[in-house]
Amino acid sequence: MAVASFLSSTHDFTTSLDELLFDICEDIQLSATRHEQAVQRYETLGDALESEASPFRLLGPKIYPQGSMALGTTVKPPEGPHDLDFVLELSLLHQQVNPIRLIQELYTFLRKHGVYGPMTSLKNRCVRVEYANEFYMDILPACRNGDAGGTCVKVPDRALNSWTDSDPLGYVRWFEERASMRFVARIFDKAAPVPAQEPVVQKKPLKLVVQLIKRWRDRYYTDADLAPISIVLTTLAGHAYTGERSVSESLNLALNRIVGFIDNAHQTGTRLRVWHPTHSSEELSERWNNDAAAYHAFETGIRAFREKWSLLMTRNENVNSELEALFGEPVKAVLRKRAERLQKSRLAGQLGVSSAGIISRNRSSVIPARPNMFYGEQ
Repeated sequence: MAVASFLSSTHDFTTSLDELLFDICEDIQLSATRHEQAVQRYETLGDALESEASPFRLLGPKIYPQGSMALGTTVKPPEGPHDLDFVLELSLLHQQVNPIRLIQELYTFLRKHGVYGPMTSLKNRCVRVEYANEFYMDILPACRNGDAGGTCVKVPDRALNSWTDSDPLGYVRWFEERASMRFVARIFDKAAPVPAQEPVVQKKPLKLVVQLIKRWRDRYYTDADLAPISIVLTTLAGHAYTGERSVSESLNLALNRIVGFIDNAHQTGTRLRVWHPTHSSEELSERWNNDAAAYHAFETGIRAFREKWSLLMTRNENVNSELEALFGEPVKAVLRKRAERLQKSRLAGQLGVSSAGIISRNRSSVIPARPNMFYGEQ
Protein backbone atom coordinates (compact mmCIF):
# COMPACT_ATOMS: atom_id res chain seq x y z
CA MET A 1 0.00 0.00 0.00
CA ALA A 2 1.35 3.39 -0.92
CA VAL A 3 1.95 5.75 1.98
CA ALA A 4 0.23 9.09 1.55
CA SER A 5 1.70 12.38 2.65
CA PHE A 6 0.51 13.18 6.16
CA LEU A 7 -0.05 16.76 5.00
CA SER A 8 -2.88 15.66 2.72
CA SER A 9 -5.40 15.74 5.57
CA THR A 10 -4.91 19.27 6.86
CA HIS A 11 -4.00 22.75 5.68
CA ASP A 12 -1.70 23.66 8.56
CA PHE A 13 1.86 22.33 8.50
CA THR A 14 2.61 22.73 12.20
CA THR A 15 -0.69 21.16 13.26
CA SER A 16 -0.27 18.20 10.93
CA LEU A 17 3.35 17.74 11.99
CA ASP A 18 2.29 17.78 15.63
CA GLU A 19 -0.37 15.17 14.92
CA LEU A 20 2.23 12.94 13.32
CA LEU A 21 4.62 13.42 16.24
CA PHE A 22 1.84 12.39 18.62
CA ASP A 23 1.48 9.14 16.69
CA ILE A 24 5.24 8.59 16.65
CA CYS A 25 5.43 9.08 20.43
CA GLU A 26 2.57 6.62 20.84
CA ASP A 27 4.54 4.07 18.85
CA ILE A 28 7.90 4.53 20.59
CA GLN A 29 6.71 4.44 24.20
CA LEU A 30 6.11 1.19 26.06
CA SER A 31 2.91 -0.56 25.05
CA ALA A 32 0.18 -0.86 27.67
CA THR A 33 1.00 -4.56 28.02
CA ARG A 34 4.72 -3.98 28.52
CA HIS A 35 4.06 -1.13 30.93
CA GLU A 36 1.75 -3.30 33.03
CA GLN A 37 4.29 -6.11 32.99
CA ALA A 38 6.98 -3.74 34.24
CA VAL A 39 4.69 -2.51 37.02
CA GLN A 40 3.98 -6.08 38.13
CA ARG A 41 7.70 -6.88 38.23
CA TYR A 42 8.35 -3.75 40.27
CA GLU A 43 5.56 -4.45 42.78
CA THR A 44 6.63 -8.07 43.27
CA LEU A 45 10.24 -7.08 43.88
CA GLY A 46 9.07 -4.33 46.23
CA ASP A 47 7.14 -6.91 48.26
CA ALA A 48 10.32 -8.98 48.62
CA LEU A 49 12.28 -5.98 49.89
CA GLU A 50 9.58 -5.27 52.49
CA SER A 51 9.04 -8.89 53.52
CA GLU A 52 9.82 -10.51 56.87
CA ALA A 53 13.01 -11.96 55.40
CA SER A 54 14.33 -8.58 54.25
CA PRO A 55 17.13 -6.99 56.31
CA PHE A 56 15.56 -3.59 55.53
CA ARG A 57 12.05 -4.19 56.86
CA LEU A 58 12.69 -2.44 60.22
CA LEU A 59 14.56 0.49 58.70
CA GLY A 60 11.53 2.39 57.39
CA PRO A 61 12.04 1.54 53.70
CA LYS A 62 10.36 3.64 51.04
CA ILE A 63 10.37 2.20 47.55
CA TYR A 64 9.57 4.46 44.62
CA PRO A 65 10.23 4.67 40.88
CA GLN A 66 12.60 7.13 39.28
CA GLY A 67 13.64 7.86 35.71
CA SER A 68 11.41 7.55 32.65
CA MET A 69 8.70 5.47 34.33
CA ALA A 70 8.22 8.17 36.97
CA LEU A 71 8.44 11.00 34.43
CA GLY A 72 6.21 9.49 31.73
CA THR A 73 8.99 9.62 29.12
CA THR A 74 9.54 5.94 28.35
CA VAL A 75 11.01 4.98 24.99
CA LYS A 76 11.24 1.40 23.78
CA PRO A 77 14.88 0.45 23.18
CA PRO A 78 15.67 -0.54 19.58
CA GLU A 79 16.65 -3.94 20.93
CA GLY A 80 17.15 -5.67 24.27
CA PRO A 81 15.37 -5.22 27.61
CA HIS A 82 13.82 -2.03 28.93
CA ASP A 83 15.07 -0.62 32.22
CA LEU A 84 12.97 0.33 35.22
CA ASP A 85 14.82 2.31 37.88
CA PHE A 86 13.67 2.65 41.44
CA VAL A 87 14.98 3.72 44.81
CA LEU A 88 15.10 1.82 48.09
CA GLU A 89 15.31 4.70 50.57
CA LEU A 90 15.86 3.95 54.26
CA SER A 91 14.76 6.29 57.03
CA LEU A 92 18.28 6.34 58.52
CA LEU A 93 20.54 9.34 58.16
CA HIS A 94 23.48 8.63 55.88
CA GLN A 95 25.96 9.33 58.69
CA GLN A 96 24.66 6.22 60.46
CA VAL A 97 25.35 3.84 57.58
CA ASN A 98 28.42 2.59 55.74
CA PRO A 99 27.56 3.08 52.04
CA ILE A 100 29.52 0.10 50.73
CA ARG A 101 28.04 -2.23 53.35
CA LEU A 102 24.57 -0.98 52.41
CA ILE A 103 24.83 -1.80 48.71
CA GLN A 104 26.56 -5.08 49.50
CA GLU A 105 23.75 -6.01 51.91
CA LEU A 106 21.16 -5.37 49.22
CA TYR A 107 23.13 -7.41 46.71
CA THR A 108 23.60 -10.31 49.14
CA PHE A 109 19.91 -10.43 50.04
CA LEU A 110 18.76 -10.56 46.43
CA ARG A 111 21.57 -12.88 45.37
CA LYS A 112 20.43 -15.42 47.99
CA HIS A 113 16.74 -14.99 47.12
CA GLY A 114 15.12 -18.06 45.61
CA VAL A 115 13.63 -16.12 42.69
CA TYR A 116 16.02 -13.24 42.10
CA GLY A 117 19.35 -14.90 42.84
CA PRO A 118 20.29 -15.95 39.28
CA MET A 119 19.14 -12.60 37.88
CA THR A 120 21.07 -10.34 40.29
CA SER A 121 24.30 -8.45 39.61
CA LEU A 122 26.19 -5.69 41.41
CA LYS A 123 26.79 -2.34 39.70
CA ASN A 124 28.62 0.78 40.84
CA ARG A 125 25.67 2.53 42.47
CA CYS A 126 22.87 0.00 42.23
CA VAL A 127 21.92 -3.65 42.23
CA ARG A 128 20.48 -4.94 38.95
CA VAL A 129 17.81 -7.61 38.57
CA GLU A 130 17.52 -8.69 34.94
CA TYR A 131 14.61 -10.55 33.41
CA ALA A 132 15.78 -12.21 30.21
CA ASN A 133 14.58 -10.32 27.09
CA GLU A 134 12.05 -8.33 29.15
CA PHE A 135 13.32 -5.78 31.69
CA TYR A 136 16.12 -5.07 34.00
CA MET A 137 15.52 -3.21 37.24
CA ASP A 138 18.22 -1.07 38.81
CA ILE A 139 17.65 -0.73 42.54
CA LEU A 140 19.38 2.31 44.02
CA PRO A 141 19.86 2.01 47.82
CA ALA A 142 19.71 5.36 49.57
CA CYS A 143 19.65 7.03 52.97
CA ARG A 144 18.36 10.42 54.02
CA ASN A 145 20.84 13.25 53.53
CA GLY A 146 21.15 14.65 57.02
CA ASP A 147 23.01 17.72 55.79
CA ALA A 148 20.77 18.83 52.91
CA GLY A 149 17.36 17.78 54.29
CA GLY A 150 14.14 17.76 52.29
CA THR A 151 13.94 14.88 49.81
CA CYS A 152 17.72 14.82 49.24
CA VAL A 153 19.41 11.46 49.71
CA LYS A 154 22.86 9.97 49.68
CA VAL A 155 23.57 6.91 47.55
CA PRO A 156 26.58 4.56 47.60
CA ASP A 157 29.31 4.90 44.99
CA ARG A 158 31.57 1.86 44.97
CA ALA A 159 34.15 3.51 42.71
CA LEU A 160 34.51 6.38 45.16
CA ASN A 161 34.11 4.09 48.19
CA SER A 162 31.82 6.74 49.61
CA TRP A 163 28.43 8.41 49.45
CA THR A 164 27.31 10.62 46.57
CA ASP A 165 24.40 13.05 46.34
CA SER A 166 21.01 12.59 44.70
CA ASP A 167 17.38 13.69 44.90
CA PRO A 168 15.12 11.49 42.73
CA LEU A 169 11.85 12.78 44.20
CA GLY A 170 12.95 16.38 43.86
CA TYR A 171 13.83 15.75 40.23
CA VAL A 172 10.35 14.40 39.46
CA ARG A 173 8.77 17.44 41.11
CA TRP A 174 10.98 19.80 39.12
CA PHE A 175 10.26 18.06 35.82
CA GLU A 176 6.51 18.03 36.38
CA GLU A 177 6.61 21.71 37.27
CA ARG A 178 8.58 22.45 34.11
CA ALA A 179 5.97 20.54 32.16
CA SER A 180 3.30 22.63 33.95
CA MET A 181 1.72 19.64 35.61
CA ARG A 182 0.80 19.32 39.26
CA PHE A 183 2.80 16.82 41.29
CA VAL A 184 2.01 16.01 44.92
CA ALA A 185 4.78 14.46 46.98
CA ARG A 186 3.64 11.51 49.04
CA ILE A 187 5.16 9.32 51.71
CA PHE A 188 4.32 5.64 51.35
CA ASP A 189 4.23 2.83 53.85
CA LYS A 190 4.38 0.40 50.96
CA ALA A 191 6.01 0.64 47.56
CA ALA A 192 4.95 3.83 45.80
CA PRO A 193 3.01 2.95 42.66
CA VAL A 194 4.46 3.54 39.24
CA PRO A 195 2.40 6.35 37.68
CA ALA A 196 -0.20 5.14 35.20
CA GLN A 197 0.93 5.57 31.62
CA GLU A 198 -0.72 8.68 30.21
CA PRO A 199 -2.26 8.57 26.74
CA VAL A 200 -0.01 10.55 24.43
CA VAL A 201 -2.77 13.03 23.61
CA GLN A 202 -2.95 13.98 27.31
CA LYS A 203 0.77 14.51 27.79
CA LYS A 204 2.33 17.92 28.06
CA PRO A 205 4.64 18.85 25.15
CA LEU A 206 7.80 18.62 27.27
CA LYS A 207 7.27 14.90 27.88
CA LEU A 208 6.83 14.26 24.18
CA VAL A 209 9.89 16.37 23.36
CA VAL A 210 11.95 14.24 25.75
CA GLN A 211 10.64 11.04 24.17
CA LEU A 212 11.57 12.28 20.71
CA ILE A 213 15.05 13.38 21.77
CA LYS A 214 15.68 10.04 23.44
CA ARG A 215 14.46 8.18 20.35
CA TRP A 216 16.76 10.30 18.17
CA ARG A 217 19.62 9.52 20.58
CA ASP A 218 19.01 5.77 20.38
CA ARG A 219 19.08 5.91 16.58
CA TYR A 220 21.90 8.42 16.09
CA TYR A 221 24.56 6.90 18.35
CA THR A 222 25.71 3.54 17.05
CA ASP A 223 28.24 3.41 19.90
CA ALA A 224 26.26 3.25 23.14
CA ASP A 225 29.33 4.38 25.11
CA LEU A 226 29.18 7.76 23.37
CA ALA A 227 25.42 8.30 23.72
CA PRO A 228 24.40 10.97 26.28
CA ILE A 229 22.47 9.51 29.21
CA SER A 230 18.74 10.08 29.50
CA ILE A 231 18.81 12.24 32.63
CA VAL A 232 21.19 14.73 30.98
CA LEU A 233 18.98 15.05 27.89
CA THR A 234 15.84 15.25 30.04
CA THR A 235 17.32 17.97 32.25
CA LEU A 236 18.50 20.04 29.30
CA ALA A 237 15.09 19.75 27.66
CA GLY A 238 13.43 20.75 30.93
CA HIS A 239 15.58 23.86 31.25
CA ALA A 240 15.00 24.73 27.59
CA TYR A 241 11.21 24.35 27.68
CA THR A 242 9.24 27.53 28.34
CA GLY A 243 5.64 26.42 27.94
CA GLU A 244 5.16 26.19 24.17
CA ARG A 245 2.05 24.21 23.22
CA SER A 246 3.16 22.85 19.85
CA VAL A 247 5.32 19.72 20.08
CA SER A 248 7.22 20.45 16.88
CA GLU A 249 7.88 24.06 17.86
CA SER A 250 8.79 23.00 21.42
CA LEU A 251 11.36 20.59 20.01
CA ASN A 252 12.73 23.25 17.67
CA LEU A 253 13.12 25.82 20.44
CA ALA A 254 14.52 23.24 22.87
CA LEU A 255 17.26 22.20 20.44
CA ASN A 256 18.12 25.84 19.73
CA ARG A 257 18.36 26.59 23.44
CA ILE A 258 20.45 23.50 24.22
CA VAL A 259 22.93 24.53 21.53
CA GLY A 260 22.85 27.99 23.13
CA PHE A 261 23.72 26.43 26.50
CA ILE A 262 26.74 24.75 24.87
CA ASP A 263 27.86 27.99 23.20
CA ASN A 264 27.51 29.96 26.44
CA ALA A 265 29.68 27.41 28.26
CA HIS A 266 32.32 27.55 25.54
CA GLN A 267 32.45 31.33 25.77
CA THR A 268 33.63 30.94 29.37
CA GLY A 269 36.26 28.42 28.31
CA THR A 270 34.53 25.35 29.75
CA ARG A 271 32.32 22.54 28.58
CA LEU A 272 28.61 22.41 29.31
CA ARG A 273 27.96 21.05 32.80
CA VAL A 274 24.52 19.75 33.78
CA TRP A 275 23.56 19.84 37.44
CA HIS A 276 20.68 18.26 39.30
CA PRO A 277 17.99 20.98 39.30
CA THR A 278 16.99 20.51 42.95
CA HIS A 279 20.31 19.37 44.42
CA SER A 280 23.10 21.48 42.98
CA SER A 281 25.94 19.40 44.40
CA GLU A 282 25.07 16.50 42.08
CA GLU A 283 26.57 16.85 38.62
CA LEU A 284 24.55 14.77 36.18
CA SER A 285 27.13 15.18 33.42
CA GLU A 286 30.12 14.04 35.52
CA ARG A 287 30.85 11.27 33.03
CA TRP A 288 32.14 13.91 30.60
CA ASN A 289 34.84 14.96 33.08
CA ASN A 290 36.98 12.03 31.99
CA ASP A 291 35.49 11.30 28.58
CA ALA A 292 36.16 14.07 26.09
CA ALA A 293 35.09 11.82 23.20
CA ALA A 294 31.62 11.35 24.69
CA TYR A 295 31.20 15.10 25.19
CA HIS A 296 32.35 15.81 21.63
CA ALA A 297 29.90 13.19 20.34
CA PHE A 298 27.07 14.79 22.33
CA GLU A 299 27.84 18.27 21.02
CA THR A 300 28.27 17.13 17.43
CA GLY A 301 25.07 15.10 17.56
CA ILE A 302 22.84 17.73 19.14
CA ARG A 303 24.07 20.39 16.70
CA ALA A 304 23.31 18.08 13.77
CA PHE A 305 19.85 17.34 15.19
CA ARG A 306 19.17 21.06 15.66
CA GLU A 307 20.21 21.83 12.08
CA LYS A 308 18.07 19.07 10.56
CA TRP A 309 15.02 19.95 12.65
CA SER A 310 15.32 23.65 11.86
CA LEU A 311 15.41 22.87 8.13
CA LEU A 312 12.45 20.51 8.49
CA MET A 313 10.40 23.23 10.21
CA THR A 314 11.01 25.69 7.38
CA ARG A 315 10.01 23.38 4.53
CA ASN A 316 6.24 23.49 5.10
CA GLU A 317 5.73 20.40 2.98
CA ASN A 318 5.99 16.63 3.12
CA VAL A 319 8.87 15.72 5.45
CA ASN A 320 8.23 11.99 5.87
CA SER A 321 11.70 10.95 4.73
CA GLU A 322 13.39 13.45 7.05
CA LEU A 323 11.35 12.19 10.00
CA GLU A 324 12.21 8.60 9.19
CA ALA A 325 15.92 9.48 9.03
CA LEU A 326 15.69 11.04 12.51
CA PHE A 327 13.40 8.58 14.30
CA GLY A 328 13.58 5.41 12.23
CA GLU A 329 11.08 2.58 11.76
CA PRO A 330 8.30 4.05 14.00
CA VAL A 331 7.74 6.79 11.40
CA LYS A 332 7.24 4.25 8.63
CA ALA A 333 4.87 2.23 10.84
CA VAL A 334 2.82 5.31 11.74
CA LEU A 335 2.53 6.44 8.11
CA ARG A 336 1.44 2.97 7.08
CA LYS A 337 -1.29 2.90 9.73
CA ARG A 338 -2.43 6.38 8.70
CA ALA A 339 -2.66 5.34 5.06
CA GLU A 340 -4.74 2.31 6.04
CA ARG A 341 -7.11 4.47 8.08
CA LEU A 342 -7.36 6.98 5.23
CA GLN A 343 -8.30 4.26 2.77
CA LYS A 344 -10.92 2.80 5.13
CA SER A 345 -12.48 6.24 5.58
CA ARG A 346 -12.48 6.79 1.83
CA LEU A 347 -14.19 3.46 1.18
CA ALA A 348 -16.75 4.24 3.88
CA GLY A 349 -17.49 7.62 2.27
CA GLN A 350 -16.27 9.49 5.33
CA LEU A 351 -13.82 11.74 3.49
CA GLY A 352 -14.57 14.89 1.61
CA VAL A 353 -12.79 17.60 -0.32
CA SER A 354 -13.25 21.19 0.73
CA SER A 355 -13.41 24.11 -1.66
CA ALA A 356 -9.70 24.62 -0.97
CA GLY A 357 -8.96 21.09 -2.11
CA ILE A 358 -8.14 19.77 1.39
CA ILE A 359 -9.07 16.15 2.15
CA SER A 360 -10.99 15.97 5.43
CA ARG A 361 -13.71 14.16 7.33
CA ASN A 362 -17.17 14.64 5.78
CA ARG A 363 -18.93 17.79 6.95
CA SER A 364 -21.66 19.86 5.37
CA SER A 365 -19.07 22.14 3.74
CA VAL A 366 -17.26 19.44 1.80
CA ILE A 367 -18.01 17.33 -1.27
CA PRO A 368 -17.82 13.55 -0.63
CA ALA A 369 -14.72 11.99 -2.17
CA ARG A 370 -15.08 9.00 -4.50
CA PRO A 371 -13.62 5.73 -3.17
CA ASN A 372 -10.25 4.88 -4.67
CA MET A 373 -10.85 1.58 -6.45
CA PHE A 374 -7.78 1.70 -8.70
CA TYR A 375 -5.37 -1.20 -8.30
CA GLY A 376 -2.65 -0.31 -10.77
CA GLU A 377 -2.60 1.57 -14.04
CA GLN A 378 -5.64 1.60 -16.34
